[in-house]
Amino acid sequence: MIKHDLSRRSFLRTASMASFAGLTVSPFLLELNSLAAMAAQTGTSDYRALVCIFLQGGNDGHGTVIATDPTSYNAFTQARSGAPGLAYAQSELLPITLKTPQSGRTFALNPYLGGVQNLFNAGRAAIIANTGTLIAPTTKTQIASSSVPLPRSLYSHFAQTAAWQAIAANGNSNDHRGWGGSMADIIQSMNSNSAFTCISTAGQALFLSGESTFQLNVTAAGPIPISGLANPLFGQSAGSTALSSILSADETNLFAREYEVVIARSIAAQASLASSMLAAGPTGVPNPPQYLDPITSKLTNNSLASSMQTVARIIGGRSSLGVSRQIFYVQLGGFDTHDNQAPQHARLLTQLGQALEYFDSLMIAAGLSNQVTTFTASDFGRTLTANSDGTDHGWGSHHIVTGGAVQGQDMYGQYPVIGSNQANDMGSGRLIPTTAIEQYAGTLGRWFGLSDSQIKTVFPNFTNFGTNPYLTFMG
Repeated sequence: MIKHDLSRRSFLRTASMASFAGLTVSPFLLELNSLAAMAAQTGTSDYRALVCIFLQGGNDGHGTVIATDPTSYNAFTQARSGAPGLAYAQSELLPITLKTPQSGRTFALNPYLGGVQNLFNAGRAAIIANTGTLIAPTTKTQIASSSVPLPRSLYSHFAQTAAWQAIAANGNSNDHRGWGGSMADIIQSMNSNSAFTCISTAGQALFLSGESTFQLNVTAAGPIPISGLANPLFGQSAGSTALSSILSADETNLFAREYEVVIARSIAAQASLASSMLAAGPTGVPNPPQYLDPITSKLTNNSLASSMQTVARIIGGRSSLGVSRQIFYVQLGGFDTHDNQAPQHARLLTQLGQALEYFDSLMIAAGLSNQVTTFTASDFGRTLTANSDGTDHGWGSHHIVTGGAVQGQDMYGQYPVIGSNQANDMGSGRLIPTTAIEQYAGTLGRWFGLSDSQIKTVFPNFTNFGTNPYLTFMG
């Protein structure tokens, strides 16, 4: 394991102070005041947004939210005793107190999730326990007897990423709809310009794929431009003029005609977003602070926080864009931690915690605290047991929801019994989910404005999870 100049405990204290300083020094506060003034000018009446942060690679839920009652904690440390750095000392964990206590259980967060602990203690974050891909409620006995259908290709990155993002875990090759895009199909009529309903900062995502909805891919500069038009083709303006003429010419071929429609839509979106999204920095949305990298012990730019800044800049231009409902997709990669997990996971969770706290502060300053909800998703969880210095692919995992509308400082769903050969253990601590994605996402969808019948349209398996599958984490 990499040795650090700082002890873990002193590093955590330093990281916490660095993050705190970055978010509270006077220049940042002045910039937030500027953002609030802009928000007041554009109005906030009926706006709502969902922001999905996908933790690509399979986040280790066991090492994210940890049960600290003696029985659970002893089982956790025993399972991970052979992996350097993964059996955290209890003094290093970040304790959280639930509004609804679970008998005999106590909990804490990973030592590097200080930002999430701050949000949780402020009542602005909740934990959704042991959530994952299911077709129907499932037990270990039913799996053993093959009496219940299961999602395809469990433990496969590709298949389980698709199952998490699709409208159903048993989707087929002819149905390429994501539940974000399917929600957008229903609510996009609320936007006067539907082109800005679904936006991704991480390329094309199944999550945002719908039947009639188009997803817009953006960077910090706005939509990804057509290089031959954004910059002189072959260094000559005449080249760009010729390309523009070709792209706008009348076509008889149906494929070419549809391609022109897509190009024209992209060019129009580029122009609209470039003139509508707020600036980055002192005159608009303040830049995120750097984070103290646990591996290098150096202040480093947070790519996830930068993506969240882009989301905030687009939200800031919602009035000019003509939208009252938006769905965003953001991604943080690197969670496939078979090896070297302790430092890598520490780095990733530091970025996640800081980015969530930073984005939350932006929404508060913009007066949109109750109108924007951010949530995590991931391919799957990981095993409780460790190999030499990492963990393997799992199934169920724990997730985080943040925002002013969240019924925070609590845990929803059933936190598992920790240890081997438990009722929900598929082996090596691979958790059988006790909360389905349909319940998690359906609860978000209802807050977003979908009716019960519309939720059932988006999620074909929704009614498999009882007469009232909703959770209660949204106000």
